[in-house]
Amino acid sequence: MLLKGEVMGKVIFITSFKGGAGKTTLSANLTGALTSLGKHVLAIDGDFGMRCLDIVLGLESSTLFDAFDVLTGRCGIQSAVVRSCLGFDFLPAPVNYSGENIDGEKASKLISSLKKKYDYIIIDSSADRTPAYDVFANAADCAIVVSLHQQSSIRAAEKTAFVLAGMGIPDIRLVINQFYFSAAAKAELPRLTQLIMRTSVRLLGVVPYDRSLPADQEKGMIAFSKMTDNKPKYEKAVMNIAKRLTGESVALLDGIYSKRKKEKDLY
Repeated sequence: MLLKGEVMGKVIFITSFKGGAGKTTLSANLTGALTSLGKHVLAIDGDFGMRCLDIVLGLESSTLFDAFDVLTGRCGIQSAVVRSCLGFDFLPAPVNYSGENIDGEKASKLISSLKKKYDYIIIDSSADRTPAYDVFANAADCAIVVSLHQQSSIRAAEKTAFVLAGMGIPDIRLVINQFYFSAAAKAELPRLTQLIMRTSVRLLGVVPYDRSLPADQEKGMIAFSKMTDNKPKYEKAVMNIAKRLTGESVALLDGIYSKRKKEKDLY
């Protein structure tokens, strides 16, 4: 039960049944963006098979215990959570996981207790529906389905959203990742309106293709970890998404493309 004046945090499940769509990248950068907005954020690596979020967050050498240790009672949550120098917390996935069942009730109680401490809990999912996937999905208040700028990826996003809706997740949104402006302008790839028409999932944001992203990610540098006024396009896009999640009204491509480009080539 919440005490008077206490606010319950929000659990955001970032997912797609298509591998390589950018779930981990979005999870990491959204964690950085929300933290820069002054929010208390916990990032959880829910991909017990691949376990990559620690690398993208730049915390590869900082973990000892993990989420599976907590869920199986091997350690307390305080022993497994790592504090980033940027101010957010991180709960890593296990190094070795063979698909063991997880106590859903225990996991639900854990997430509920964490919601009283954090404003936002970002969970990076696997591309496969494992026992861990279902446990984390069932704990979510909303889900963000990530799709690449491709028809096959949009179809996978639609399928993912259908499964999540069947699990009872009330709020499901779509983020289009690696949007290629030049290809859309030349009609080599679908424009935004075409992508929107091909799915019933409500669009939350668009992250453009940005050549600086792979290099930043390789260094473990996430959005808003660099003190510079000249932010790359992907950071601006993720910040737009973060602001929308906090309830702020922000234009879809605010600060990313010029008005002429938006009207002439993107839509």
